[in-house]
Amino acid sequence: MSKLLRYKCKTCNKVEEYDSADFCPKCGNKFVNSEGMVQIYRMGSPLGVAVGYGIYINGEPYGHLGNTETTRIPLAYGTYNFHFTCGMTRKCKDVSITLSPEKPKAYIKARIKMGFWTNTIIAEEVSESDMPPIK
Repeated sequence: MSKLLRYKCKTCNKVEEYDSADFCPKCGNKFVNSEGMVQIYRMGSPLGVAVGYGIYINGEPYGHLGNTETTRIPLAYGTYNFHFTCGMTRKCKDVSITLSPEKPKAYIKARIKMGFWTNTIIAEEVSESDMPPIK
């Protein structure tokens, strides 16, 4: 786990984690001001350990999340749909989050639910106290 923030450049689509950043190191474009933040924790699972969960916010890719990894993504106020994939597993119980001045932070846990024919990734909003500490 890290204290880094995951940024996505709206110009060149580079996704990278930094302590803090104002400009994209690839294209030099200024990052959009972000008032809010979503913290995502991938719960541990014996299956798919080597395969990262693909993170999609409103259909846009935001990189991958390893087993028991946490990331924090700065976002502007608004409503966002979070979808996760893992290898051939495309089924996901998505979660929708709204960030606002009254609720600038949100927390999501993602895990695999075993199925008979296929697995499903379950994403759910939780409280800050349900998240592991960031080291």
